[in-house]
Amino acid sequence: MKKIIFIAALVILAASIGTSQPAKIAYVNSETILRELPEAQQVKKDLETTIKVWQDELERMSKELQEGLDDYQKKQALLDPKVKADKEKSLQDLQQKAREYQYQKFDQREGEAVKLREKKFAPIQERVMKTIEKVAKEDGFNYVFDKLEAATNLLYADAKFDLTYKVIDQLKRGSAAPVPTKSKESK
Repeated sequence: MKKIIFIAALVILAASIGTSQPAKIAYVNSETILRELPEAQQVKKDLETTIKVWQDELERMSKELQEGLDDYQKKQALLDPKVKADKEKSLQDLQQKAREYQYQKFDQREGEAVKLREKKFAPIQERVMKTIEKVAKEDGFNYVFDKLEAATNLLYADAKFDLTYKVIDQLKRGSAAPVPTKSKESK
């Protein structure tokens, strides 16, 4: 990670040396932006509600399995070998069903929770990125980094270059119009 930051700093330095104007660099804190944005909070709340339903179902399945195991252990010695084998198979199937449900809903790569989060946050993230670009262009910044609270990509950042609250202000005012991009025809 430090190599990436070092390389990025070298690229910026080289770019600023080759031009008559030095590169202007700023940063935002995307976690703060999402925390302050009402629609992001609503999406987070909706996701938590959906995930709670899935967690409750998983807990119900676990409880059912535990009760079945307890019952089986109490009666195991008295059961006919055929009934015992059927009961063991039933418990294994129930355990497998719970594992599959957990994987389907909560897998870190392919789970429904991850996919739903990505789907719900995609429009918000797109809007935030367009607003960051707009604010950066208005203020003449060449580069904008993300200064996350959990994992900072910056070793030092002067607070006067923090665009976080400008971005939040524009997002809350609803002025996140698309930033014009150069088309291939205009080149």
